[in-house]
Amino acid sequence: MMPSLTTDQLHQVAETFHRDGFARVPGVLDDSLVASLRQRTDVLLDDPQLAARENPELHDRHYAQAHTSATGERIPFILRNTIELDPLFLAMLEHETILPLAEAIVGPGARFCGQNVLRNQPGVAIDSWHVDDGLFYPVPEDVERHDPRIQLPVLWLTVQIALSDIDQPAHGPTEYVPGSHNSGRHPPKEGPLAFEGQEPVPIFCKAGDVYLHNPQCWHRGAPNASDRVRYLMQCQYGVDWAFRRFGWMNRVPVADEQLRTASDRLLALLGRTRP
Repeated sequence: MMPSLTTDQLHQVAETFHRDGFARVPGVLDDSLVASLRQRTDVLLDDPQLAARENPELHDRHYAQAHTSATGERIPFILRNTIELDPLFLAMLEHETILPLAEAIVGPGARFCGQNVLRNQPGVAIDSWHVDDGLFYPVPEDVERHDPRIQLPVLWLTVQIALSDIDQPAHGPTEYVPGSHNSGRHPPKEGPLAFEGQEPVPIFCKAGDVYLHNPQCWHRGAPNASDRVRYLMQCQYGVDWAFRRFGWMNRVPVADEQLRTASDRLLALLGRTRP
């Protein structure tokens, strides 16, 4: 495991992240921790009871998301709501290297906003080009891009943690179009994929490496064309004000009798389900 990053090193990582939309940091987790995280992922994703478990009060109501193959087979793919499932996952949020990396981007008041583990069996991937959630800062059609003199605020980011070697194209590396987080646009659906001459680049890494991910940067998981399994953990952190506004503010209790008779629109506004 690498020693804690210095202030200068954190600054260099942040500079790369803001310029490219991603930044890799090698050797963050030791082999023992990587193996433990992978083993717990396998146990949980292969548990049929967890596969059937749901919590309608959560954003991701399923704990084990499946991929449907071309033959209709349901393949366990993404482990969600992981901090509820094992203390090992919860502890990763304040890892001595990972948390400072997140805080270098979203500030010292960084807040938890998600954690998943992806297990890509051969042929399984999220391989369409996209941005996460939606465009935060769209530009009009007649505006080429965001002003390069302005560093756009980062509302949240993902720290991607490789739990297996992903060091060849066939292993399904994450691919990014450098600088595309400044485009103010979704990736094009047709034609060549590039931003200001920058074409897609893969992030090759060893188990234990991490890379910071701007959700507005055009990206995808390349298809896993190998005979091995790809493991990738994701710890997500948001800015403090957004957590307080969109997190704490919608925890105000509402009586069940009111929710039972509420309109569907009101339930949606509150982010609640009918009791």
